[in-house]
Amino acid sequence: MAKEWSYGTTGKYIVIDEPKQRLRITGHRMASVLGLNQYQSPFGSWCEITKLVKLPFEDNKYTIAGKTIEPMLIDIAREKFPNAMSIEEYYGNNFDDYRYNNFKNDSNIFGGVMDAVCTEDDMKTLTAIIECKTSSKPQEWENNNVPISYLLQGAEYCYLKGIDRIVFIVAFLQDEDYNHPENFKPTDKNTKIVVKKLKDILIEVKGKLITFQEVIEYCENWWETYVETGISPEFDEKKDKEYLDIIRTSKPQNDNDLDNLCISAKLLEDEINDIIDKNELDKKQKELKTLKNGIKEKMMDMLSDGETKISYRQYKLTGSISNKFDDKKFKKEHPKAYEQYLKQTITYKLLENKEGEDE
Repeated sequence: MAKEWSYGTTGKYIVIDEPKQRLRITGHRMASVLGLNQYQSPFGSWCEITKLVKLPFEDNKYTIAGKTIEPMLIDIAREKFPNAMSIEEYYGNNFDDYRYNNFKNDSNIFGGVMDAVCTEDDMKTLTAIIECKTSSKPQEWENNNVPISYLLQGAEYCYLKGIDRIVFIVAFLQDEDYNHPENFKPTDKNTKIVVKKLKDILIEVKGKLITFQEVIEYCENWWETYVETGISPEFDEKKDKEYLDIIRTSKPQNDNDLDNLCISAKLLEDEINDIIDKNELDKKQKELKTLKNGIKEKMMDMLSDGETKISYRQYKLTGSISNKFDDKKFKKEHPKAYEQYLKQTITYKLLENKEGEDE
């Protein structure tokens, strides 16, 4: 169940009280904030960070394979890089304090959990972050490329720890590897190492290449604009459907805020009149339908007992009363009489014969 919430003035965003408990911007959420995550929008990331709602999560064959194969990839790191170790080994007896956020002493906004690290000979001073990944799409890693969510994740960890080198170790899996990841054997053919330097990373955001320092500044501004205020980015009825479905299981605080929905619908209708592109037109018409459904529900709530008509701004709601025989109730209360009035009918259905079947 979602927390208490209300629609914003345009009806296209959500407002909650300033969240006192928040999750951090992780590498996965960083891609969402930047609009670079195909699986989660900035609105979805805001929902999770503010703890308004979190989508249910269950392990699947991909996550299970990743967890199973990660120790194998860390062993490769130990062979190839000095003082490489798992994050459990690095934190040692203090691991429980950092189990869910390795950066709690580094930032109040950003966070996450590293897979492994490299250190100097003192086993304390970090020299590199190691991220272990599994993938069924080796083409995404060609020419030393790294998928954007993973790249942002590693870059964020490096930035927060004040170092420059990220080591990605990726295992490329076949279907049988997902079925039995415990049998996977890393080789030079099915694994790859990509090393990136933080200072060389450029990220394309809204058609412009920016440095990672600018990425951090973008996210900090996004946090101040949306998380600190409790005012969400605009949602998309299609992309954010899973989040909205959960949120809307509880009515908004401003349930009587019909004015804003009517204003939003009028603005959207004016916008639709000028749209030529069919795909964009379909999208906006769906948004308008959602708004009108909300307006209809609110106007129905305003009706007194027995009322069937109401007008509000540019809309008129009318209802018609009709009498319908309740055959279920009649059958329950008068079963014998019900049986007397039953009439047998036969319904015919035309099907095609399949080869080999008797006629």
